[in-house]
Amino acid sequence: MSDSKTASVDINRASLDELVSIKGIGPGLGQGIIDNRPYESLDDLVRVPGINDNKLASLKPFLGIGEAKPKRTPSRQTDPGKPEPIARLGDTEAFVFFENRNERQDALLIIFGGFILGLILLMLRRSNR
Repeated sequence: MSDSKTASVDINRASLDELVSIKGIGPGLGQGIIDNRPYESLDDLVRVPGINDNKLASLKPFLGIGEAKPKRTPSRQTDPGKPEPIARLGDTEAFVFFENRNERQDALLIIFGGFILGLILLMLRRSNR
């Protein structure tokens, strides 16, 4: 941590280095502030782990709030014929193939039934040897 700045830092747009330059904010707390963006007011900082009302009161003179910058979401070209993934983690996509609970249960029964049938056939083949 270095000396505090006299100018207020916009919590919605400040980089980690700018946040760490404020007295009382370390790298972990600065990253927490960045991860919980956007903020409507300075009082929203209490949702960051490590900032309580007392800590917020000591930081307020050095912080400001600008226009909330929306979180970036990667833009994707959507193909009308391709189903939209339910979840996205990196380059991995998860699709829901069965829309209702009965279809999922039926699919699981078929999978497990096939597995059990396969085990029975394997046991029968081994007993005939």
